[in-house]
Amino acid sequence: MGLRVGTVKIEKYNPNWKNMFNEEKEILNKLFGDLAIKIEHIGSTSIENLSAKPIIDILVSVKSLNDFEKVRKYFEKEPYSIKNDSVCDEILIRKGTEDNRTHFIHIMEINSKRYQDTIIFRDYIRNHIKALKEYENLKKDLAKKYENDRKTYTSSKNEFIKNIIELANNDSD
Repeated sequence: MGLRVGTVKIEKYNPNWKNMFNEEKEILNKLFGDLAIKIEHIGSTSIENLSAKPIIDILVSVKSLNDFEKVRKYFEKEPYSIKNDSVCDEILIRKGTEDNRTHFIHIMEINSKRYQDTIIFRDYIRNHIKALKEYENLKKDLAKKYENDRKTYTSSKNEFIKNIIELANNDSD
């Protein structure tokens, strides 16, 4: 379980990923307490039968990103680290060493577009086998091409993800 920072390796779906999520969810529930509105398994490891990087993605939704300041101290020491250049509307916490990163914990405001899009994408892929297979093939192709360049691997999926979110939003109209 886990990957060296910057590398990409896609593994066949592992049912144990769900257990690993649940174990970390228990820890996060204790650390966040009432600040966490929801703690959800996201990313490819949350989607049955989808090959994925062996890193568990977890979404902790909060009312305001400012709430994170109340628990920041827990994540400033091993095995956690806070990504200083987290993207807009999200705080990213990493778990594990640079040689073996095992979890990404995404803190987002529950009413944000970023939160909504993340859930919409996950749920659409879970419920549409054709989209799941397309996404899996894309991920495998990109992993071969960018096995030592995770940033490019990740950004190369953006167009597909954007299209799925649009499709999902149009389906719900």
